[in-house]
Formats: sequence, structure tokens, C-alpha cells
Amino acid sequence: MGGGDYVFMGEFEHTIDAKGRVIIPAKFRNQIATPCIVTRGMDHSLTVYPMAEWEKVKERLAQLPTTRGNARKFVRFIFSAATECEFDKQGRINVPPVLREYANLSKRCTIIGVSSHFEIWDADAWTTYQADAAEEFDELAEEIGDLSF
Repeated sequence: MGGGDYVFMGEFEHTIDAKGRVIIPAKFRNQIATPCIVTRGMDHSLTVYPMAEWEKVKERLAQLPTTRGNARKFVRFIFSAATECEFDKQGRINVPPVLREYANLSKRCTIIGVSSHFEIWDADAWTTYQADAAEEFDELAEEIGDLSF
């Protein structure tokens, strides 16, 4: 698939081993070729980008004004932890310690599709986040606007 054709969706429970290896669902692996980029995401999750999507993210980040402190801080936060990962023969990627620590990954994790990328969450953190989002779903929909489902 070419850039922009990614549609990552679904939720998958996996484990992360002591060496930081986590299996990426075949449904996701089949859409991308490695390497991919893993970095810090929002809400203490990790974001995994196919290389074509990472290039788009890099372009957008490069357009942020370097004269603004918050822009510099955000760009540094994303790039300082970004790492290139490749799938091994078992379909795993190796998540570096700095990223495991950021996302509080220890054993159980949840991998979720988010359109053009996917995220890796600590399973308990995802359960909590999802419960909070479910309670606010109607308000979120109203705030975002008429999504015309």
C-alpha cells in the first residue's frame, strides 16, 4: 500500500517480554514494510508510524516555529525518543527502554489501530482511558461537531 492508504483499526492484547519485544498484529504488519518508527505518543502511549506516515509527521513538525518554546519542546519530545524498528521473524518489534518506561509497559499491552498509525498502550492504562472516553463519548461528539455517522 502506498502512503496515505493505511487503515489501522481494531484492538489487540499482547504481551511484551523482558527484552522489550512485542508482537505486532499480522493485520497491521501486512499493511506496512519495515522499518517503522516508534515514538512517544499522547496520553503515555507509544505511536507507531509506517515510514511514509512518519515522513508526513516530520514535514509537519519541521513547519512548527522554532522561535516558540512549546513548539521546540514538543519537537524535542517526539524526536528524542523516536526509533526505527524492524519486525523479526516472529513479527515482533523491540521497544527501547526509554519508550517502555514512558508508556509504563511491563507485561500486558494493548495495540490499537488509529487510522494512519497504531498505538501501543499498557493494557490497564488503555482500559482506564477507554472507560473515561466512553463516559464522555456523547459530549466529545458534540464538541467535535456533527460527524454524520
